[in-house]
Amino acid sequence: MTLDTMAILAAARRIEEFGIKFYQRFSECAREEKGAALLRGLARDEMMHLQHIEHEMRRISPGMDPARVAPAASMMGIAPEAAFPFPPDNCITLEDEVAAMETGINVEIASVKMYKGAVRMVSDPGAKALLERLSHIEEGHRDLLEKNLQLLKEEGAWYGYTPILEG
Repeated sequence: MTLDTMAILAAARRIEEFGIKFYQRFSECAREEKGAALLRGLARDEMMHLQHIEHEMRRISPGMDPARVAPAASMMGIAPEAAFPFPPDNCITLEDEVAAMETGINVEIASVKMYKGAVRMVSDPGAKALLERLSHIEEGHRDLLEKNLQLLKEEGAWYGYTPILEG
């Protein structure tokens, strides 16, 4: 069964929406400002991805509302709702941060898998290029989260990063 490009992009859109919510929520409960800044930066990245996906959807079908396109229910076996479980309401301990970080890493791995699979399923060159870019960006997110997870486990502190736009 083949899925059409718009359904695939709608699924990607849904995944990015969940990513935004996940990183925003996680940033609110991070114990250190370095960690919170990192997570806010990741949420901003996901927002930019969402905007790029919506732009591509409008390019393919001018005048349509991306939010009204039915997403593919599951891409490569990954349902967005299952890929993006949220951290617990009270994530104030190191163990909670580690668990949420592990979830974030799994989310990025699932996103990369979905985007790489989707690249093989679309024929539109613009959509294909966007999905390829997103897979590479999400691989970078995974790497950043893995570095932070290692430091959290070893030293109980965030590696973080200093995003240019954080003030």
